Amino acid sequence: MLEFRKKILINSVGCFVLFFAAITPFVRATGWFLFLLYGLVNWILIRRVSRPLQQIFDAITPYQEEALLPRIVLNEGEFSKLASTLNSLNQRVQKQLDTAVNQQKETEGILDSLGEGVIAFDPTAKVTFANRVATQMLSVERGKTLGASGLEEKCHELVLQALQTAERTTESWTEKGLRYLELTSAPLVHQSGAILVLQDKTADRKIVEMGKDFIANASHELRTPITVLRGFAETLSDFPKLSPKVLAEIATKIVRTSERLDKLIKSLLTLADIENVPESRFVPIELVSLAENCKHLLLTAHPEVRLVLATYAPQVYVRGDPDLVDLSLMNLLENAVRYSPAPAEISLSLQECEGGIALRVADRGIGIPPQDLPHIFGRFYTVDKARSRKSGGSGLGLSIVKTVVEKHGWSISATSEMHQGSVFTVQISLC
Repeated sequence: MLEFRKKILINSVGCFVLFFAAITPFVRATGWFLFLLYGLVNWILIRRVSRPLQQIFDAITPYQEEALLPRIVLNEGEFSKLASTLNSLNQRVQKQLDTAVNQQKETEGILDSLGEGVIAFDPTAKVTFANRVATQMLSVERGKTLGASGLEEKCHELVLQALQTAERTTESWTEKGLRYLELTSAPLVHQSGAILVLQDKTADRKIVEMGKDFIANASHELRTPITVLRGFAETLSDFPKLSPKVLAEIATKIVRTSERLDKLIKSLLTLADIENVPESRFVPIELVSLAENCKHLLLTAHPEVRLVLATYAPQVYVRGDPDLVDLSLMNLLENAVRYSPAPAEISLSLQECEGGIALRVADRGIGIPPQDLPHIFGRFYTVDKARSRKSGGSGLGLSIVKTVVEKHGWSISATSEMHQGSVFTVQISLC
C-alpha cells in the first residue's frame, strides 16, 4: 500500500512540475507557494483515498494462505461498497465450501455403510479414499499405492489395467478356499483416476455349494429305496410263482421301503415349507404345556422310555409358530430315543438364563464323536448310518430342528461324550 501511495504522489508531483514549468514565466513570484500548496492538498487527498484500501489490504494480508477471508468492517466512504462486495463473495464461497464438505461427508457415510469394499485411486494409482469394509479387507493408506503381495498385488494390477485401458474388469479371488472375493475395477470419468470394488461372495458360494451337496445327497438317498423297489418289482415279474412266504417277505420289505421313501420326501417338503413360513404365523406359545404334550406323544409311541420334564416356572411364553416348535422338539426327543439303548433315559428341561430361556434335551445314549459334532445339523448327515437306516432315519431331523430354530431367531448347540450321552440346547429369546 505504501508503494501505491508513492506512485500516486510521484505521478501527481511530476504533472505539477510540468505544469509549473509551463507557467513559470507568468507566475514566477507565486510559483513556489502554489507548488507547496498543491503538494499538501495532494498528500491529504491521497491519504484519504488510500486509507480504506489500506484497511482492506491489512484485513486480507494475514489470510493469504487460507481458503476464506475474514469479514471486512468498513462503514463509510465509497470503498465500503467494495468491502460489502468482498464480504458477499466471501459468504457465497463459504456456503459453497460448506455444501461441498457436507456432500463429501454424506458420500463417505453412504460408502462406509455399504457391505462392499470401495477404494478410489488417482491417475497415479495412489489411494484417495477407502471405506470401512475396504480397510478391513486390505492394508490401505491414503496417498500410497497398494502392497505388492497376495490380494493387494492383484487389486493393484486391476487398478493399473483400468487406468491404462479405461475399461471395466471383474475377476474372482480365493483365499485358501475360506474366502471368495469378486474384484471389480473401473475408470473414473475424465480419466481422473479409478475405483475398485471388493465384494465378499463367501456366503453366496457356500449357498451354491450347499445346494449342490443337497441335490447330491438327496439323489443318493432317493436312489437307494427306488433301487430296492425296482429290484423287488423285477423279482415279482421274473418269478410269478414264488411261495407265499417269500411273497409275504417281499411285500413287507416293499412296504417298509415305501414308508422310508415317503418319510424322506415329507422331510424334504417340510424343510422347504419351513424356510418359506411367514412371520405372520408367529403367536405367543406356552412352552410348558407344549413340552408336556410332546412328552405325552413320545410316551404313547415309546411306552418304555423314561422321560423327566423339569421347568423353572408353571407357565413360560415365547413367540413363534406352535406347529414348527412342536415339530422341532419332537425331532429332538425322537432322536434321543433312536440313539439310546432301551429303555432310553431322557430329560427335558426349561431353565431361565440371561436373555431368555434354555430348552435342553439330554439323553444317556451312544454319544457323538467329537469330529462329527460340527456336522450333525447338516442335511442327510448321520453319525451311525447303519443304525439310522435300521430305525428309518433320513438324516434330516436335526437339519429340520436347526432350520426351525434359526427361523425364529434362536440358536441351537450340542455337546456330547462318547457312551455317556448328548445334550441339545436351544437358546430361546422371550417375546
